[in-house]
Amino acid sequence: MSRKTTKEKSGVFTGAYATNPATARPIPIWIADYVLMEYGTGAIMAVPGHDERDHEFARAYDLPIVQVVAPRKEANVAPGRDEPVDVQAAAYTDDAAGRMVNSSHFDGLSVAEAKVAIVNELATKHAATPVVNYRLHDWCISRQRYWGPPIPIIYCDQCGTVPVPDDQLPVLLPAIDDFRPDDSGVSPLARHEEWYHTPCPQCHQPARRETDVSDTFLDSAWYFLRYPSSGRDDVPFDPALVKRWLPVTSYIGGNEHAVLHLLYARFVTMVLKDAGHLDFEEPFTRFRAHGMIVREGAKMSKSKGNVVNPDQYIEEWGADAFRTYLMFLGPFEEGGDFRDRGISGVKRFLDRLWKSVHEARSDGAPDAVVVTKLHQTIRKVGDDIGRLSYNTAIAAMMEYMNTMRSGERTPHVAEVRPLVQLVSPFAPHIAEELWSVMGGTTSVFDAGWPAFDPALVVEDSVTMAVQVQGKTRGTITVSKTATQEEAMAAALADPAIAKWITGPVKRVIFVPGRMLNLIV
Repeated sequence: MSRKTTKEKSGVFTGAYATNPATARPIPIWIADYVLMEYGTGAIMAVPGHDERDHEFARAYDLPIVQVVAPRKEANVAPGRDEPVDVQAAAYTDDAAGRMVNSSHFDGLSVAEAKVAIVNELATKHAATPVVNYRLHDWCISRQRYWGPPIPIIYCDQCGTVPVPDDQLPVLLPAIDDFRPDDSGVSPLARHEEWYHTPCPQCHQPARRETDVSDTFLDSAWYFLRYPSSGRDDVPFDPALVKRWLPVTSYIGGNEHAVLHLLYARFVTMVLKDAGHLDFEEPFTRFRAHGMIVREGAKMSKSKGNVVNPDQYIEEWGADAFRTYLMFLGPFEEGGDFRDRGISGVKRFLDRLWKSVHEARSDGAPDAVVVTKLHQTIRKVGDDIGRLSYNTAIAAMMEYMNTMRSGERTPHVAEVRPLVQLVSPFAPHIAEELWSVMGGTTSVFDAGWPAFDPALVVEDSVTMAVQVQGKTRGTITVSKTATQEEAMAAALADPAIAKWITGPVKRVIFVPGRMLNLIV
């Protein structure tokens, strides 16, 4: 970043001024302690109205604070109708919602548009040149500790730095009892004399091993390459196996992966690609970050003391109910709010499934309405699992259960058997048992995924967004062939939408099957 955060900003005025190439006005030049001299030229254009650190500095030295970005109240208000913001009190930093003000002919542009326009204009005047700055730093891959792969280097007084020969790799950690650091400042490995002292591979005179080990981030930056070749000890990875199994199709992890591990993994992969060892440079085709579970109003963590012990829930509710509940909490990438009473709903669903299997009839034919709902559910659950939308997949199965058991009817075997297969990824133990009860001779996971009939999953109705004055106020469910008049009637009949229609409708924008916009 071009600025660093410190508790107090300090600086000194140089007495000199620079000319703003966009306005031709003088700008005082200050030396400040919070600007990173290694970033770019070491000089920045301070914008105190829209940067918190610049704002703090300007307040400390009573410098002018000019507002050049203002938020729009609504997307469809007339120009000039802006939400008031006092940049003298605090910096306004929401670039995404802002537009330019007090900026001459750039007024009205979004911040993103203005950046491009201003740089282009300055470039035509030969007053500026667009430059991309990369915030890259050297990576220290060594750590002064016991645990970790030793760095394979030997130090010889005669030969200098000598790599460990290939036939002596990998260098293994010695088994020592006391691997903790002490007050001597000597690393645990250096204290192990038998391991530390070794002959030089070149001159065979006494030499010393490197006692640093590699950073775990370096180790994990290529472990996916090693996984397919774990059975081979003679090479880091087998090119044929790598070609067969990699790159990784889908990678799932926490948000911290996105800024640390993934950066290193991509870097190492690109280096190996450039060196000719790999034929791809992106290690992961798709990355999905999982959300955080919230409990008692805070992110669940040991430091907050709000974690739960899964064992007690498994003991009370069963492993399948607990597992299914965790996937039902909320969108996978957002997490959810963990509530003890929420498990009971999932448990009731699994109990109804157990009862349905044991009560299922084989005589007669399945109900046509239920069969249609079943095929729609098969498609939705399959699609949702592929998107990691586990919560909506479970909700779809619960909805199907309500249809299948409507009025406490006895379900047909053909109606309930596919549901056991759909439930199996979420509640594998119950599904396995119920599959056996229904005559399955192999595992439910060897039975394949149920297929749906495309002709039965066609929806006759659509959900349409309804806007009033260009702002979405609700949705309506209408026939796919609904006319404008029919859609308007459904919108006016919905109290949640009707309350926003405060006058006669002057204009209607209707996109069949998609959107209805009423201008009053």
